[in-house]
Amino acid sequence: MPKCAHPRNFLFPRGRPPVLLGGVKRVLFLQHGEVDKPGLLADSLAEAGVALQVLHAYAGERVPVSLEGFDGLALGGGAQSAWQDDGFPYLAAECGLVRAAAGEGKPVLGLCLGGQLMARACGAVVRRAERRELGFFPVTLAPGAAGDPLMRHFPLEFAATHWHGDVFEIPAGGQRLAFSTMTPNQAFCMGRGFYGFQFHPEMTAELFRELVGDDREFFRSEGIDANGLIREADAALPRLEKSVRAAFRAWADFL
Repeated sequence: MPKCAHPRNFLFPRGRPPVLLGGVKRVLFLQHGEVDKPGLLADSLAEAGVALQVLHAYAGERVPVSLEGFDGLALGGGAQSAWQDDGFPYLAAECGLVRAAAGEGKPVLGLCLGGQLMARACGAVVRRAERRELGFFPVTLAPGAAGDPLMRHFPLEFAATHWHGDVFEIPAGGQRLAFSTMTPNQAFCMGRGFYGFQFHPEMTAELFRELVGDDREFFRSEGIDANGLIREADAALPRLEKSVRAAFRAWADFL
């Protein structure tokens, strides 16, 4: 397997395309809900001098058919399932854009739902998990993953944010990079700069609070201690932040 500017934050609100100086790398981020934000990815790319433009397909913004004008593609998390084309027709368009980006040799990064969409785009199965994985549970690097350009920045085992009820298989030709007790495939890569994650490396404590606040009724109905999860987030996420920032900056090197 191949080893899978001005430092300001170029995170643009919807409907306002950027005006950038020549030579600045640009990444298109596909956001799947109001609270499903790029988090540490935005901060890390800004540190690397990379401009991040957000596209809100769930709000009616059109997904392009090619990545022309951009150097890379990132797909965020979301409450949708990767196969729900009937309810969310833009998901098929996103899979098409993933394939187009790969065909253009441009790096692609997927976070939770984004990783599932990448797997689907490459012909792998995405399905319901036997049970939901929600909370902060250990993720372990797969054999050989410690030498990967992104994963080498993580400890061999670390607590990560999990918030998913679906899982993906590794696409043909892909390499498994990480796993957890409940989820055999937590990360994969395929060639140069093509990385899909099942867990949420982009998560911050502030963003986690926002997600919980947006879904309080779900926690009440499931009998889940939302405040307990927030306390876990406050403890776990700062410990992982340095590793995540380094991994995202390493992905930016592929642009």
